[in-house]
Amino acid sequence: MNPNKTYVLDDRKDQNRLICLVCAGSFIANLDATIVNIALPTLSKEFHISPSIVSWTVLAYLLCETGFMLPFGKLADIKGIKTVYQAGFIAFLIGSLLCGVSTSIAELIGSRAVQGIGGAMLFTVMMSFIPIYLPPERRAKVTGLVTTAAAVGVALGPPLGGWITAFLGWRWIFFVNLPLCLAALFATRKFIPSTFPRSATRRFDYRGSVSSFGALIFFLYAVNMGREHGWNSPIILSSFALSLVLAMAFILRQLRIDHPLIDLRLFKDKVMLLSLLSFSASLMTVGGVLYLFPFYLEEYRKLGTHEAGMIVMLVSLGQFIGPCTGKLSERFGTRRLCIIGMLLGLGSFILFLQFDFLTSVAFIVISLGLFGLSQGLSKSPNVTLILGRAQPGSSNTVSSIMSVCRSLSTALGILFFETIFSDSVPHHISTRNLPLHAGITHLSQLVPGFQNAFFFGAFISLLAIILMLSTRKVPPPTGLQGSNTVV
Repeated sequence: MNPNKTYVLDDRKDQNRLICLVCAGSFIANLDATIVNIALPTLSKEFHISPSIVSWTVLAYLLCETGFMLPFGKLADIKGIKTVYQAGFIAFLIGSLLCGVSTSIAELIGSRAVQGIGGAMLFTVMMSFIPIYLPPERRAKVTGLVTTAAAVGVALGPPLGGWITAFLGWRWIFFVNLPLCLAALFATRKFIPSTFPRSATRRFDYRGSVSSFGALIFFLYAVNMGREHGWNSPIILSSFALSLVLAMAFILRQLRIDHPLIDLRLFKDKVMLLSLLSFSASLMTVGGVLYLFPFYLEEYRKLGTHEAGMIVMLVSLGQFIGPCTGKLSERFGTRRLCIIGMLLGLGSFILFLQFDFLTSVAFIVISLGLFGLSQGLSKSPNVTLILGRAQPGSSNTVSSIMSVCRSLSTALGILFFETIFSDSVPHHISTRNLPLHAGITHLSQLVPGFQNAFFFGAFISLLAIILMLSTRKVPPPTGLQGSNTVV
């Protein structure tokens, strides 16, 4: 490899095409992370299944996205970022088609897993194009554009999913991806260069990849299905034990090998560790809210899917506040602004606890808007704190870890909120695998589920605040030009 070789594109049109393709990948992957949630009540009725089973249509996507993100990062260094990016669109295309033609919930969950693998490929390499092929003066602005494309995808997911489900049917939630993926795949093949800087090491930690993915699968399965099989049943206890064993094996291997998927030594910095845990706890509440509110609005409040989608969109609108937090951080301080945002998140869950059947839609809108604002205020400052602690040469590694935390925390939020909700409504809904409308005789039977889940959200929000308060005063980061990841 020639260290003096440059890969920067000379033609500005070529640069703009590359930027559009990176933004397309960011938009598509983030859109499908939220577009399905609003259709969960519809899918539950369609396949006549419980909320715990239907949650796997989201969990399967996030699980595969999380489990394959780091392995594909290493693979991209070996095979090339263009190859992995193209494969991501192909996997997403195939997964979307299979989702749309699924005739059973098992087929749909499996197809969502294929989509998640495609999403992992796109997320892993999309930001790598910027420092390799674009000149330094354009990189910071393009990073902002890609982040904006991600925010648009997240924000459009609930309303677009709601309108498509209401007027075209849930299958078109997935079919809408087909022309987008085909166009992006054609353009990627034609306009993205094939040459790229190769990694000095071509070793890949297969054992670490398998053990980390296995630990996630067994843990998610045990928590999600504990109600159905019984928490003391052999299959659930065995799943927890296997998850623990595989997690310990992964950690020990990462500490021993010289080419780890995750450099765990980074977590010796307590400020980084506590900030990352606070970041993860806050994102858990996002996953929980995006999962639970479609059921609250559609099953309990009897709103239409398209109406519910417009309301849930408020959770995502906070994404657009991120660019404004820089000036706010200069005025209030990065750490203080982060805590202010988290306090608003705690306040929003206190408002959620006041919800009942007579709560006005306006009050629901204000409460969800406050929650979205809290995320917008806290996320970017938290990312800045974490990246500001990165040692020279480790920013990309830390960014990759944050991307994994984003997907994993969202999945855990869905998992815990669903488990608490299902554990608080009539037991036969889970044990007999019934949709909510078929498992209750009166809507009041759902109230304990929502209340307990919202109380758990308040607890997690408080935990995120405590973790952030536990960090010592962090000096302003130097030389940080922006995040290398979309979180």
